[in-house]
Amino acid sequence: MLLDTLTISLDNTRRVARLIAPHVRRTPLIRSDAAARLGAGDIFVKCENRQHTGSFKLRGAMSALHGYPLALPDAWAHMRRRGVVTCSSGNFARGLAHATAQLGLDCTIVVPRSISAFKWGRILRQNPAARVHRVDHDAWRRMMIAAECPELPGYFLSSESDSHVSLGNATIALEILEDLPDVDAVFVPFGGGNLAFSVASLLARARPEVKVYAVEVSTGAPLSASLRADRPVAVEHSQTFVDGIGASFVIPWQFHRLRDLLAGVLIVTPREISVAIAGLACFDDLRLEGAGAAAFAAARKYAHVHGFRRPCAVATGGSIAPDVLRTILRTVSPDETLKCA
Repeated sequence: MLLDTLTISLDNTRRVARLIAPHVRRTPLIRSDAAARLGAGDIFVKCENRQHTGSFKLRGAMSALHGYPLALPDAWAHMRRRGVVTCSSGNFARGLAHATAQLGLDCTIVVPRSISAFKWGRILRQNPAARVHRVDHDAWRRMMIAAECPELPGYFLSSESDSHVSLGNATIALEILEDLPDVDAVFVPFGGGNLAFSVASLLARARPEVKVYAVEVSTGAPLSASLRADRPVAVEHSQTFVDGIGASFVIPWQFHRLRDLLAGVLIVTPREISVAIAGLACFDDLRLEGAGAAAFAAARKYAHVHGFRRPCAVATGGSIAPDVLRTILRTVSPDETLKCA
């Protein structure tokens, strides 16, 4: 499988930002009150949970569906004729469902069988006509790695390898630089890896002195293990409420193109993420899913250790089930969040 070659440059990212501006929200970047209350000093949060559809993934979906007619008319004709297919565990599916509904395209989404009813329902609310195929985890993993699904009709749009999707993701880094010019570190949750790749690629060209860290959860940290082994390896993985990141595998080609872009990989525990979710909800009025709060948890844990004065955590999404959020708010002790005001 060959990756697209559209370069993540400052000019290309600015062009895509203009292209998708009518269709996505320029999300706020805030100085976190939670960070100060929790004794972590200044941490800035890029609030992608306030994006339309509740996740940064909409940027990549819109970038592709509005960029293809201009750059790849044959592929666009295929989409118009036979629809779009993707493989997703939730948020990209939701973003693509929203985008295809707006453009009148057929949409087929392959999800792991373990996807929650909450996430499935949110996908279909964006596009009731979308077809959702549930498959076992091994089949889903093969499709994610291969970035293709030949048995289903439609143009396969990969959330991880498509260059238009990557450029859409890179607009987050562009907005961070515009809103926080003196940022010195960016923390990004690591799931499939394309967000980390996109943000790190843009910053490497625009502000190479800014450090970019991928953040994994301790219950499934394949990138950390792969970097130690100097090759993609599988790890043990335990299912938790942090379901947007944490897996048993890293996509091999993602590993190879990321390994020299990152300043490092940081690991946080589900408990640290729970404290981050509770603190951000109490003090910043931010509702975040597990993966969405992971970067803040890492910034709280590591930013001071590394001497960063203007760190930014990307809060990637807010798709947390109400019962999960209630459990976290009930079980995180006042000593851990200082006590909600």
